[in-house]
Amino acid sequence: MTTYTEYDFYKATQTLNILLIQKRPKSFDPQWIEHHDKYLYKYLSRHLKTETGDVDWDAVIAALERRFQKRWYWYRKRKAITSMPYENREELDIILAAFWSKLYTALVPQNEQDEKIRDRIFIRLVRVSQKGNVLAQQKVIEWLTIVVNEWIENSSSLAKWKGYPSDVIERIQGCIRCYRYTGTFIGYVYKTFQYSARSLRSTCSLNDRIGKGTKTRIDYVMQE
Repeated sequence: MTTYTEYDFYKATQTLNILLIQKRPKSFDPQWIEHHDKYLYKYLSRHLKTETGDVDWDAVIAALERRFQKRWYWYRKRKAITSMPYENREELDIILAAFWSKLYTALVPQNEQDEKIRDRIFIRLVRVSQKGNVLAQQKVIEWLTIVVNEWIENSSSLAKWKGYPSDVIERIQGCIRCYRYTGTFIGYVYKTFQYSARSLRSTCSLNDRIGKGTKTRIDYVMQE
């Protein structure tokens, strides 16, 4: 059996993939990994850490086959545990400092690489938010509100949300609470708003543009 000192990240995640293929669990979590391969678990828990000292399970799951990503059970279990809210500025600052030169990607990613970094930043903040850090949650809400409002303004599939600005923050909070692992967090948020838009009633605003021109509804109302 391979000892944990002989692992690197690629070998560890490939070993986990093979283990999942062999055992075919309907779901799995850190305890499942430890039970079936204690050396693999020891490597992952000792050598893959986030900036705040937690095991970086998101990086591990991202490296697995997609069919196994959907079986990851860890954050569904943690969601059932009510975390006491707390304020820890240092915990938030550690994450922001680690990505200091790339924080602009949270709002204005320039390319595909920036989008990947943006996702890492948000996932780090979301995981700390799920632990109960309200300051991290406030930062996620602050940035995501800007991002989501831009989507609503520019995406026809989210246009119905224009009539429900007060519900945007509540939906963002729900995304923070419920995010388990579905690949990109930003993609998860977008899909959440896109799907929920289908159940919203359409509303009109006098500031809506008519056709492809620059005139809005209010221009025609004033003419009448």
